[in-house]
Amino acid sequence: MCGFSFLYSPSVPLEQRKQRLNKSLSALAHRGPNEEGSTHDEETSAGHRRLSILDLSSSHQPMQNPSGRYTLVYNGEIYNYLQLRSSLDGDWQFTTRGDTEVVLAGLCLHGEKFLSRMFGMWALAFWDAKDKKLLLSRDRMGKKPLYYCQDSRWFACSSEIPSLKHITEHTWSEDLDSTSDYLRYGFYLPGHTAYRQVKEVLPGHYVIWKPSARLAESPYWQLQPRPFQGGKADALDLVKSTFIQAVQRRMVSDVEVGAFLSGGIDSSLIVAAMVKDLKLHPKTFTIGFKQTTYDERKFASIVSRQFSTEHYEKELSGFDPAQLINLILNHHGQPFGDASLLPTALVSQLAAKHVRVVLSGDGGDELFSGYQRYQAKLLQRTYFKLPFPARVTLERLINCLPNPTAHHSHSLIKKAKLFVATYSSPDTTI
Repeated sequence: MCGFSFLYSPSVPLEQRKQRLNKSLSALAHRGPNEEGSTHDEETSAGHRRLSILDLSSSHQPMQNPSGRYTLVYNGEIYNYLQLRSSLDGDWQFTTRGDTEVVLAGLCLHGEKFLSRMFGMWALAFWDAKDKKLLLSRDRMGKKPLYYCQDSRWFACSSEIPSLKHITEHTWSEDLDSTSDYLRYGFYLPGHTAYRQVKEVLPGHYVIWKPSARLAESPYWQLQPRPFQGGKADALDLVKSTFIQAVQRRMVSDVEVGAFLSGGIDSSLIVAAMVKDLKLHPKTFTIGFKQTTYDERKFASIVSRQFSTEHYEKELSGFDPAQLINLILNHHGQPFGDASLLPTALVSQLAAKHVRVVLSGDGGDELFSGYQRYQAKLLQRTYFKLPFPARVTLERLINCLPNPTAHHSHSLIKKAKLFVATYSSPDTTI
């Protein structure tokens, strides 16, 4: 995890820009404890905080081409960078071993068309000093964050909202429409933030900005579902081989890679692939809770013993409001509607004592419809085949039942109440 900031503001004196950039980079120190770098000219300032994963002794950022025309600041990891490097070898003389120079070379030689050839996770800012053109981009799924502000005279972008605030020139104001969206959905809609002046680069998109020109955002990749040509056995084989390949790609690192382990299907499968298929012996990390309803240590321990991992656990024993406020205000920078924020931060702190990189199971339930809401959607089809009077009677009976204190994942009554609240028939309230 690295972080960067970029500022185009020719009207601001150089020393003032340097001060702003230094404050912005200080706010990103937690993202890159290994190294800090910056570069400045008459119009721009760019800075980077690095967590060293590839090419530990080189690949310093900001990185420029030999003439100094192009400047890259970049956060992420390109899993196929060795293949991309081979394809660029004839047109570029590489001086480092990491993926940063591969990204720089590809963008210098091919522009934004190179983005679709990159596989990995990233956020980047690529400045062309001659044409006064800035390219921003995020990876396909938006794993790496990137926020920006602009007007006709200046442009600023950064990996986090709090660090962005240090390099912008105006006071921000709340976006009431976005607040409404947040209260309705539990998150801000893609591309928007809590602030009217701050936007987010969309996943799978790139942004082109030039002074005194209209900002243009375009997709370089879009998900395109298509019918599968084959049977169930073929599909299972393809999913398995693709999954193992995805885990293997993410092992490209010059440092040790560990894994979060919750005992759930997604993280357990990742650990299984690391051990059984890739013959690794990873360190694994779990956060536990005093409340047995939320505690996953039992299941994580079973998986750890099964695959003989070097396992570490920590218990979230109490709620610390100050720690949560720090995470939201100084890192996320806006309201965050997911209660997993605090345990995720704690398990990351635990892992950071032992490894620099971890794999997690995030996205597994979304990709494979693992959430119970998807099962409820299937049940809905059968439910609405019942006669209307039968549905009304059933919903009234369920609504009359007392509310259990258990979490809905452990309570059939709560699940039933959530179901009828979502799919209730007219005139069933009591």
